[in-house]
Amino acid sequence: MSFKLKKFLEELRVLIILIIIAFTIKTTLVEIYVVPTGSMENEILTGDMLIGNKFIYGMRTPIWIGIPYTRIGFDIPWWRLPKFKEVENGDVTIFEFPRDPFQKYVKRCIGIPGDSIYVDEGDIFINGELMPFPEEGKYIKGFQYGPDKVEKLYSYFTGNRDNMSGFQVPYKGMDINFFKVTDWQIIISLLVQDGNEVTLGGKTFTMIDPYEVARTHGFLKYKLLRLISSSRKAAMREQKDRTDFINNLNREYKEKNLVNPWYLNYGAENADYLREHVKVNGASLAELKSYTLKRDYYFFMGDNRDSSYDSRFWGFVPDTQILGTPLFAMVNLFKFKLRMKVIS
Repeated sequence: MSFKLKKFLEELRVLIILIIIAFTIKTTLVEIYVVPTGSMENEILTGDMLIGNKFIYGMRTPIWIGIPYTRIGFDIPWWRLPKFKEVENGDVTIFEFPRDPFQKYVKRCIGIPGDSIYVDEGDIFINGELMPFPEEGKYIKGFQYGPDKVEKLYSYFTGNRDNMSGFQVPYKGMDINFFKVTDWQIIISLLVQDGNEVTLGGKTFTMIDPYEVARTHGFLKYKLLRLISSSRKAAMREQKDRTDFINNLNREYKEKNLVNPWYLNYGAENADYLREHVKVNGASLAELKSYTLKRDYYFFMGDNRDSSYDSRFWGFVPDTQILGTPLFAMVNLFKFKLRMKVIS
């Protein structure tokens, strides 16, 4: 082996080791996030580059190996180290979006496991006590909906974004009696999120939603395209590209017999059928009779209450998908200005 080749291989080895160390730190200790939406304004702005602490709630070892910044890879076994603190109500938290874990969301924790919550004209009551509104939170519509306003929320909730009837945040040890279920979408979602294989008539339920995956498809590409071409043309190209992407994903889901729980068109009148035919790890719900949750769950909202796609619309986040908390915003990439703001 020549000296030059030997030197090249040694430098390549060092480079690979450095890359592995860098991505290990990124996935376990500290990570940089760029916020794409204004759901946490004015605490966190669109375009803010955040430094995130990923060990405060218990450092999680890598769960996936693959090509960075792509979806090409595979899952691996993982575990979580002891935490420095529990997630508390009011904490601004970074977590994986349950309907597409490749997307990282930043919201404020409104409900921890076991909490009883209701919302009355924008006021949030947790275990009977009013939660203070965030200092830099806002309602961009300038008012709160009344209780008569009809709005589509996650099936577990009744009301609208500013008025939600009382509910309990699911918790580890919570018992589900399959003979008392009225909302099958939330129950099947929780069974899947709890780490089970849940099937119905040859189809397997999954939390990964093609429409949610498509929301970030080509996001950066079209942001850049708008800077150098007509905004209208870029929007048309983006819409066509996203539609094609969704169609391909839906075709793939159909071939693999995958389905999302929230598209389940069965109600209380179909309870007997579902108990007989929905299976959890091979056993029917009728055989199991009940189930005890193995994971804790959390409820999140954005500070920009009228412009936040959060738990009100897609449900709960399991403890396995909690990542950490943002420490501070360094710069705002969209406004090209220093921020240096501590997140609270």
